[in-house]
Amino acid sequence: MGAIKRWFAFGVGSVAGFVSGVVGAMFTAPASGAETRRRIEAEIARVKLAGIEAKAAAQQHLIEKYRAGVGDPTALHDEAERVRIERAEAVRAIGLGLNAPGALAAHNLLNPEPPAEPPAGS
Repeated sequence: MGAIKRWFAFGVGSVAGFVSGVVGAMFTAPASGAETRRRIEAEIARVKLAGIEAKAAAQQHLIEKYRAGVGDPTALHDEAERVRIERAEAVRAIGLGLNAPGALAAHNLLNPEPPAEPPAGS
């Protein structure tokens, strides 16, 4: 019987703690609910983008390491292209707007510019 009373007291305390935490958060929140939700969504998108970038960088590093090991700079060309396209598609899938960080990077990734030529007479 004592165990039941302890579990009941624990449950009541948990509910009371939860309710007081919610009330306290409502009165001390630095922004409105919509603003906080927007910030959380932006942070989630930023973290997802960082994960995509890290995965693509790791895959590219492994491709470069393989190329160095076999002495062929064109080895795994199709795989490198697939990684580049996957990265760009993943960035787009996050749903970044045109002015969002990473949107320009995704555009540049899909539409690379040729390297600039050095000025004449150098």
